[in-house]
Amino acid sequence: MAVEFLTDEQAARYGSFHEVPSRAELERYFFLDDADREAVQAKRRAHNRLGFVIWSP
Repeated sequence: MAVEFLTDEQAARYGSFHEVPSRAELERYFFLDDADREAVQAKRRAHNRLGFVIWSP
């Protein structure tokens, strides 16, 4: 992956955790809640059967 736009510090940290994530953070990013499932259902169409990304900053 291209990393030219990252600072040297960001590039060094790329692909790893800066800090150990909390259990709550892991659960939020690796499990879908009811709102996430509703968002997925709203986007389900024949042309994207393989899926789409749910991204949260």
